Amino acid sequence: MRTGTIAFMIGIVAAQQSSQIPSIVWLSTIPIALLGLYLAKPCFKPLFACVLGYNWVFASVLLFQHTVFSSELEGKEILLEGTIASIPKSTSRSTQFIFKTELNREHYRLKLSWYEKLEWPLQAGEHWRLLVKLKRPHGSMNPAGFDYERSLYRQRISATGYVRRNDINQRLDEDTLTKTVFDRVIMLRQSFANSLRSALKDKPHQGIVEALAIGNRGRITTSEWDILTRTGTIHLVAISGLHIGLVAGFIFFIIRFLVSRNKFLMRKAPAQFPAAVGAVLAAFIYALLAGFTIPTQRAFLMVCVFMMALLQRRAIRSSNILALSLLVMLVVDPMSVLDVGFWLSFGAVAIILFAAVGRIKTPSFIYEMNRLQIVIALGMLPLMIIFFQRVSLVAPIANVVSVPWISFVTVPATLLGTLFVNISSFVSDGMFWVATKSLEILWIFLEWLSTQSWAVLDTHVPLIWTLMPASLGAFYLLMPRGMPVRWLSLILFIPILLVEKPAPKYGELNLTLMDVGQGLSVLLQTARHSLVFDTGPRYSSNFDAGKNIIVPVLKSQGIDELDAVIVSHGDNDHSGGANSLTDAMLVHQVYSGAAPKRWRSDGAIACVAGQEWQWDGIHFEMLHPQREQGQGGNNRSCVLQVRVGTNVILLPADIERDAELQLVAQNGNKLKSNILIAPHHGSKTSSSMQFIEKVSPEIVLIANGYRNRYGFPHHSVTNRFKQAQIKWLETQHSGAISILVTPKTLSQPVRWRDKLRRYWHSQ
Repeated sequence: MRTGTIAFMIGIVAAQQSSQIPSIVWLSTIPIALLGLYLAKPCFKPLFACVLGYNWVFASVLLFQHTVFSSELEGKEILLEGTIASIPKSTSRSTQFIFKTELNREHYRLKLSWYEKLEWPLQAGEHWRLLVKLKRPHGSMNPAGFDYERSLYRQRISATGYVRRNDINQRLDEDTLTKTVFDRVIMLRQSFANSLRSALKDKPHQGIVEALAIGNRGRITTSEWDILTRTGTIHLVAISGLHIGLVAGFIFFIIRFLVSRNKFLMRKAPAQFPAAVGAVLAAFIYALLAGFTIPTQRAFLMVCVFMMALLQRRAIRSSNILALSLLVMLVVDPMSVLDVGFWLSFGAVAIILFAAVGRIKTPSFIYEMNRLQIVIALGMLPLMIIFFQRVSLVAPIANVVSVPWISFVTVPATLLGTLFVNISSFVSDGMFWVATKSLEILWIFLEWLSTQSWAVLDTHVPLIWTLMPASLGAFYLLMPRGMPVRWLSLILFIPILLVEKPAPKYGELNLTLMDVGQGLSVLLQTARHSLVFDTGPRYSSNFDAGKNIIVPVLKSQGIDELDAVIVSHGDNDHSGGANSLTDAMLVHQVYSGAAPKRWRSDGAIACVAGQEWQWDGIHFEMLHPQREQGQGGNNRSCVLQVRVGTNVILLPADIERDAELQLVAQNGNKLKSNILIAPHHGSKTSSSMQFIEKVSPEIVLIANGYRNRYGFPHHSVTNRFKQAQIKWLETQHSGAISILVTPKTLSQPVRWRDKLRRYWHSQ
């Protein structure tokens, strides 16, 4: 079973790398042919299982794929009726929620934002008529970082959009609406959330208590997330497999104890039968209240398999229980391998089973707990580097204290408080006091750990070939004591920690126009230096381009510090990520077209024409603004020119026609460039014909957001490019764009949306 399950999983993982869905002929004929080979010779079983896994992904896609939203409806106002299908998340700017509706006889799940101060908060399960504007799922596509389209695909989201301000928006009578089981479950979760928020009002860490009770982590604060991340305890604020197992085990032993004391019940059935049924039911209810996330699904399946083995009175290997749970999980949801939680949850259990089951135990419980946490930290090291490029060095210490404390104090108090929240306020208030007080005490310890300078090890995105040595090293390191020279396996971790992506050669420059939505950010990397020109927009207090897009891209290139950051001017779409970028990594110099004091960086200076420097044989020069520049706003943007041998790159930020003509008058033929970043994202107020003729680029790169509200690039600008026979690329269609510039040549542009395309991405 274990070999077949692993082969089946490999096939599923391979399928997730496909850029498109294979033809139905391939999907139907290949497995049939392999089935014949398998029946003839069982040695073909792993190959058959692998191909079966590959085909099962696309069979499930074809059978259960959500409806694709029509591109013809994008950007149009649509009046819809439907149901709120998630617990709404409110911020200072908006309320976000999933809306389940029907349009043209097709069912859709939409992710909506409502930018309006509502008289009453939205509730899950409510029926509404809404006027909305929608677009197909679309996210930034960069060399590294979060795949938003994949996340939407996993949630079966057909489109995203926002609610238009209009009197036609109204809540409808729910008596005429047929409620599904899912609707009733989400309404129950909303009811618990409301009761919890009322009971936890003014108490500390109420977002964490709500996460432990019903799996809703939307109210955990940014500072709490940061501490949990730095201490490696983030898994404890989800309803994890450990918590599901504790609840199931507690119910099992309680029921078995009560039944075994009753002679009448004992005559009807063995005590473990009702105990097992009760344990499975308790695990199911708890997992359901948590939204049936990946860790809870895995834990529930393992509880089911374990209880079935118990009832059959058969000894089943722990590894077979894990394998059967994994197989069921993959069959039920083959897309689960797209979730980080899938690998972390199954990986952690596999490591515990490998390192703990069947080993000789020591009489010291504390020693075993410490050893287990170190084992998990070492075993999970390759996965943590792959997914997060960050390893918490204090995680073993933090988890030794946090795991038993949360599991045996906070979680029981939280569950009892939730159970009695609508029954007895006296009991629930007391239990919630215990839960929040326990977190308050624990937080003192976690906060202290997180502030240690050595708490976190930041790494780069690993090269593929370094993963196998690290995995072998982790495997051998976790072998039983007595294996020769186990410590030498640490050498196998060196490639994944130290080997970085090769930088450009001396005299060459790698340009990457990052996809930051409607904004601008450009990475210029030489052999030993790196510069970021503009830092993209800030979307909210929790998300900006600096922290969430630029930093992951820099890490993917092996860059852990920047020699310079240029913030061309103060508009949000160019400067929104500046402070979080300078907070996240060491920046030696900041240049700014706005007031330098706006940025949290010591020694920020203003851009002035004439500033120049040399890096690795490449010349950088600021062409604008002049020291006596009288213009403000966009026309005071920093303009940078980079010379790589005979090739020239011009970055004019958001300058408009007046500044363009001034540049032409002051620099003349010096403006001739091979690569031009389009001024002001292709606005009709920029890219004048005089400027285009003088720059005469081979290629223009346009930084713009998908279906941006400004309509960039303006058709008059693209008509000028056509007239001048200039090729242009847009980030809204290409994702990030990379070009290697050598002293004599330009490489073909790498369009990261094409390079990273998977079958779930918008075509």
